[in-house]
Amino acid sequence: MKRSPSFRELLESLEGSFGDRCRRHGAGPLATVLPASVEEVVSLARAARRYSVALHPSGAEMDPDLSPPEGEVILVSTRMLRAVRFPDEERRRVEVGPGVLWLELENELHTVHRALPVYPTSAPRTTVGGWLARDGVGVGSFACGWLGENVLSVRVVTPEGHLRTLEGAQVRSVIGALGKTGVIVQATLRLRETTGDRPFAAVFERASDLQRAVVSLLEQRPPLWHLGFANPPMAETLGVRGRYLLFGASLGGGAEPEDLLARILAGNRGRSLDVAEAYRVWGSRFFPADPSRPTPSPGRVLVPASRAGGVLEHAGAAPVRLAVLGSVSRDGSALLLAFAVSGKRLASLGAGDEAGLVGAARSAGGELYHEVLRRRAVRDYTDGSERPE
Repeated sequence: MKRSPSFRELLESLEGSFGDRCRRHGAGPLATVLPASVEEVVSLARAARRYSVALHPSGAEMDPDLSPPEGEVILVSTRMLRAVRFPDEERRRVEVGPGVLWLELENELHTVHRALPVYPTSAPRTTVGGWLARDGVGVGSFACGWLGENVLSVRVVTPEGHLRTLEGAQVRSVIGALGKTGVIVQATLRLRETTGDRPFAAVFERASDLQRAVVSLLEQRPPLWHLGFANPPMAETLGVRGRYLLFGASLGGGAEPEDLLARILAGNRGRSLDVAEAYRVWGSRFFPADPSRPTPSPGRVLVPASRAGGVLEHAGAAPVRLAVLGSVSRDGSALLLAFAVSGKRLASLGAGDEAGLVGAARSAGGELYHEVLRRRAVRDYTDGSERPE
């Protein structure tokens, strides 16, 4: 594709500055650039602005809902910005670069007896910057809510090429904004202690029993960190055959909270699995993002957790066998990821099957997850949060 003289001039300038870390594209985006420092991101933003070219962050490309950027833009890969630093001796927070994978960060934190409050179910392949640009519900949301609720501050390079540190309400103008308000070059995240975390799991014969258990847990609030669930096809991929599965991790606290959890599960016709089975299920929570094989694209909906059972029943009656993995947030919502089952593997969900899933979600008072994220981003951008300049 032939570029205009001004774009060719910009590309030549970037190649001079970044060398083989600037890769031209024949069509679509002008190039992909890999800055090695915050200063290089600032320099890149200012160069692009001089030629009226927009920057578009490019992460691990894990989001199936996002279309490739159109027009003459520069893609910015932040995968070389991988610094991790504890700014205080108590290690109650961590400063992290956007190129770090969530699972790598979690594993590093465990070496100092700290952990993330929340991370995505695709943590083995999703970067910090990628999920910050989207926001979302994930592992840990039952106790800690959405990702954005656990971000203390961000450093962002604005489209004008200014480096800004945003705190408080201003953070909301960046989290979930898909890079439209700038390129995130560092985030400060809240941390939690790991003492006492204990996996649990239980199986149910019917989706309605599992749903009642979820409602009871939301009402009585035992000290759980994560609460997830799976329909029988997804449970099979986790090694549990023929049952609806409820699983998660408790925050400890002694015998009384564990007794409350056991009573809630049994009171809703659940059968608790033994400790070894619970640990094995917990270890498989990243299955949909297995790094050893291509990651399928799921259908994703957000529904009231109190009505998730109806969506699970829809999945059981769908023409194509669907495997559904759910995560419950403390606000009472539940994120459902639905995959087609192909043999013994999960596959991407077809358009027709996704339409049926979305219809079932809307009947339950839910919506397409991407649409919920879009509305949240618009709300946070217009409710008084200042745009970084």
